[in-house]
Amino acid sequence: MFDAMIAAFSLYFAGLLSIGIFFYKKTTNQSEFSLGNRSLNYWLTAIAAQASDMSDWLFMAFPGAIYLFGFSSIWVAISLCLFMFLTWQYIAPALRKQTEQYDSLTLASFFEKKFQDRSNLIKIISGSFCLYFFTFYIAAGIVGFGKAFEIIFEIPYQHGIIIGLAISLIYTLLGGLLAVTWSNLAQGSFLLLCILFVPIFAINTKLGGFGQFNQNLQLFGSDFLSFWPAGGLMATLMAMFKWGPGYFGQPHILINFMSIKNPENLSKAKWVGLSWQFLVLSGAVLVGLAGKIMLFQTLHSPELVFIVMVKQLFTPFLAGLILCSVLAATVSTINIQALICASLITQDLYFPLFNPQKSAQTQLFFTRLAIFIIPLISLLIAWNTNYINDAQAIMNLVLYAWSGLGVTFGPIVMLSLYSTQLNRYGVIAGLVSGGLCAMLWPLNHTIPVMVTGYAANLSMAFLVSKLTSQ
Repeated sequence: MFDAMIAAFSLYFAGLLSIGIFFYKKTTNQSEFSLGNRSLNYWLTAIAAQASDMSDWLFMAFPGAIYLFGFSSIWVAISLCLFMFLTWQYIAPALRKQTEQYDSLTLASFFEKKFQDRSNLIKIISGSFCLYFFTFYIAAGIVGFGKAFEIIFEIPYQHGIIIGLAISLIYTLLGGLLAVTWSNLAQGSFLLLCILFVPIFAINTKLGGFGQFNQNLQLFGSDFLSFWPAGGLMATLMAMFKWGPGYFGQPHILINFMSIKNPENLSKAKWVGLSWQFLVLSGAVLVGLAGKIMLFQTLHSPELVFIVMVKQLFTPFLAGLILCSVLAATVSTINIQALICASLITQDLYFPLFNPQKSAQTQLFFTRLAIFIIPLISLLIAWNTNYINDAQAIMNLVLYAWSGLGVTFGPIVMLSLYSTQLNRYGVIAGLVSGGLCAMLWPLNHTIPVMVTGYAANLSMAFLVSKLTSQ
């Protein structure tokens, strides 16, 4: 059985490696490595932006939440779709135009150039918060690798996280953003197919069809079936704002908008991307619900619902191929995050501050080396074996990092693109207040950090800009 599954995974890894080697020969400078020379078509932009968003959260954390809490968790998906639409509609076009205007490869360099900060404070603060939260975001993906490899191949958790991280980094190291986006197009299409096929197959072959499926769901009671969270309207609003507004400040998503070749095609990319997002989130909901019926009282960790379902439903080789979709979701997120971290370390921190005269080839070499730095720190976080039995380990790690990036950068991105009242002092104040709020605000608080952090960031950015405008 394991031989067949290993063969399937080997086939998948060989495909990724081929993409990396192909684009290694085409990548000759920093702009090509970090932004693909702004040459992406709208299909690439759409799927890459959405695939880099989801990670193992899509196959593990979100179906696990549906499995545990029922229909009320669907508000997470509604929030994500709504705010992703707003991001495509209002953030993407303006960001693409202005980052090219200011010749910026990262958000930090965009803020610095637009607000004429010659002190390097904006770069240092932006880079520091970004690296901090990405460390936890990448750790969430690595935990997913460990859990997945442990249940699929019965290998130790810590061996699994090393193998998974190595797979993620190799082709990113070789080909940069072009390798990442082309692989994300393939992986995004593949995981869309898998996350829709598996629950529909399970419902029709194991659960008696959709009619019987609906009847079986009634057995779990009104709390599980209720669309409205306990707590009424306020709880619903809090659920909406717990995730969605974070889109405005996610560098690993925004970089895809910056990379499209023709900004006029962003409208086409928007509808392709949103359609993909709606379908994969619908599939994840079905996975959680079908898994609740199939695996009720036998599943020790809800975040493993998809993996256990696949192993029970399919032959080893086919199961191995389908479970590559979990790997695909995780790899697609980790590699773009590692790429952004490397660009931050070299382009926003090391070279401007310590070594500004390096050649393009030297900068590219050091950026490739820097790809390893943050993922290795993330590996130390994920090494904690307590995550193995934590039913919501991935969800909590992703939420912490997502909220941190969202409240640190989201308000400043919006104000930078659309406000004429902001100055560099306001940018610094907003970044610091939002970032510190995200770091210190507890995840289990009734009011989500996305609410308090946005309020702190916006208010301080406006107040300090006004006080220093004279």
